[in-house]
Amino acid sequence: MTTPEPPGPLPPAPRPEWQRLDRRTIGASSIVAAGALAAVAVPVAIGLLLNGVGPGRVAFWTIFATVLGAAGTAISEVVRLAVTDYRVDTHRIEKRVRFLSSSTTTLSAQRVRTIELTADVVERRLGIATLRLASGETDGSRLTLSALDRRVAERLRRDLLAERASADTEEIARLDPRWVRYAPVGVVTPVSGLVAFGLVFQVADWFDAVPAMLEWVWGRIGSLPVPLVVVGVVVAALALGAVAAVAVFVETWWGMRLERHRDGSLELRRGLVVGRHTSFDGRRVRGVTLYEPPGLRSVGAARLDVIAVGVGAGTDEEGASTQSPALVPGSPRGVPVRVAEAVLGEAVPAVSGHGGPSAPTGPGHGGASAPGVTALRAHPRMARRRRAVRALLATAALTALAAAPVLVWRWLWWVPVTVAATSGAVAAWAAVDNYRGLGHAVGPTLVVLRKGSFLRRTDVLIRDGILGWNVRRTPFQRRAGLVTLVATSAGGGGAFRLPDVDERAARDLWSTAGDVWDHLTPGA
Repeated sequence: MTTPEPPGPLPPAPRPEWQRLDRRTIGASSIVAAGALAAVAVPVAIGLLLNGVGPGRVAFWTIFATVLGAAGTAISEVVRLAVTDYRVDTHRIEKRVRFLSSSTTTLSAQRVRTIELTADVVERRLGIATLRLASGETDGSRLTLSALDRRVAERLRRDLLAERASADTEEIARLDPRWVRYAPVGVVTPVSGLVAFGLVFQVADWFDAVPAMLEWVWGRIGSLPVPLVVVGVVVAALALGAVAAVAVFVETWWGMRLERHRDGSLELRRGLVVGRHTSFDGRRVRGVTLYEPPGLRSVGAARLDVIAVGVGAGTDEEGASTQSPALVPGSPRGVPVRVAEAVLGEAVPAVSGHGGPSAPTGPGHGGASAPGVTALRAHPRMARRRRAVRALLATAALTALAAAPVLVWRWLWWVPVTVAATSGAVAAWAAVDNYRGLGHAVGPTLVVLRKGSFLRRTDVLIRDGILGWNVRRTPFQRRAGLVTLVATSAGGGGAFRLPDVDERAARDLWSTAGDVWDHLTPGA
């Protein structure tokens, strides 16, 4: 009687077949390319007509160039789809490109932490979408599938999110159309106006029409006083910038809805022309950042970003930027503060008020903030002195540069006087405002860091997500008894700087990283 042989190992489960991207991408990309080329063709056609080129030739060449560009885009997309395929199983997502050389990008399904679905107007009409995946590392693996059938992309998103896709959710923010009034007060508005003027000059330069354009403009405003012309140019630049800011706001944030799952994960939907659906894994959220530039502060507004692993840093395998960390656009300050508290799961009293920091820290002022802190703790007066010295040096340097021409043309004496008065006022305001913006707080589960004037930001970090602190001191800081602390975290940019902290308060801050730091002192 023979003994039956034990059964051998089970054969491995068959791998899924490689799949192609959706061919409707060819039409979508071609239509978008044709629209972009047509937009460029309009100023080119106007320039050609102004230079005496016949209307027939202008129409032929602009239409021919547009069709040729769209055809080239279609051919490149056909080639890309022919050499690109992907497959998904329970363990990994793979993307393979086989052209002159072969490359395969692999992302573990269990490591996917951020998922973004995007679709512009053409893609939405054709029923396709682009899927972007990011892993849990700070600058780890990222994978883009452009494009998939919308239903396939949604099913893949649900499969990767698993139970998070169907967990109980609550809406924590929704776009109020009245928030659009905060768009023009951002720092981008004057820059956008200058860019608009620059584009006009660039197009005119293509046809060597800059002298003729300036002559035409000066013939209409040359009789006006110079101050009035300057004011008019500034107003025109601000008006163009405001229009551009409103347009960008509407396109980026239209239909915005932010939801929070029971496990802390976030779902953000927004976009008018290009719709975006982004999922943030709650286990990878390390805090939030509240931005309050001068324009938003002047109208009692702020905006909010999330600090999460793999978000807002680096690029994907195609060189595109990663998922945006933006959660709430410029809106009444209470809105982003309320969202921050919902994301973190607890109240953040240190940033919920409008007042400044409390009394400065330092010898005789106490150190750490106690649990339940209600205000940020200000920095020592030596920090204010350092900023005042910088403002004085900057004013002196600018005045010296402006005074150089006076050595040759004495009638320009008013230039350094004007520069000294203007730069001195701006530098003094910036020094005072920058010092008022300094502050920090240490709570049982959160650390709050605030700094800046023109780019004021308040970083609210979860203590468990802080990996460590870097302590930096210049010779001038050593004499003043101050240090600069940089918190390191896996989320966001990875480094969160807090300048000019008192030595005693610094000990309380770096202790949030764990006992390994307890033996260090600022003088080490």
